[in-house]
Amino acid sequence: MQNPLSYEKEEPLEVATSINMDRLTQLQDAIDEMARMFANSVEFLNRVQVGQDQIKLKENQQEIVQDVVKKAKQIEILIDNLPGLRNTEQEQFDMIKELNKEMQEANLEYIKAVEDAGR
Repeated sequence: MQNPLSYEKEEPLEVATSINMDRLTQLQDAIDEMARMFANSVEFLNRVQVGQDQIKLKENQQEIVQDVVKKAKQIEILIDNLPGLRNTEQEQFDMIKELNKEMQEANLEYIKAVEDAGR
């Protein structure tokens, strides 16, 4: 099964940008969720009453640990699949330079279209 986060093929700029932003959003959401997990875990563990069933308490603690570890692994996968990690610094610089050139060309086309529309 192919990893849905893999970034092996070259994609059109608008698709690649959308996917990259989606990955960043996924990473931000996962980190936010992990922070909530920590807060909820601390709150839960502080509410535990003395004399509560120790076996159930241990089971709950194990479940919390498993959830945190699972979320940490998901975050690690998201980080490993962020664009640019497989490119050298020079390749990233060249990509930014090319994107800047494309942006300038698009701006010129926009200005021309606005001028043509005003005539």
